[in-house]
Amino acid sequence: MKMKERAKKGVEQAIARIAKKSASVEANTTCPCWGYQPQEPKQVKALRKF
Repeated sequence: MKMKERAKKGVEQAIARIAKKSASVEANTTCPCWGYQPQEPKQVKALRKF
């Protein structure tokens, strides 16, 4: 039973890392549709590198 709990926690942490990396990439790129940029949440704007 303990092994399942550790595996579940590991998967949850991996998903969280992937989601944060994806949000960071999205915050630092522009929308491919010409002239359209949807409103971003403040937390995503904080991930910008410029």
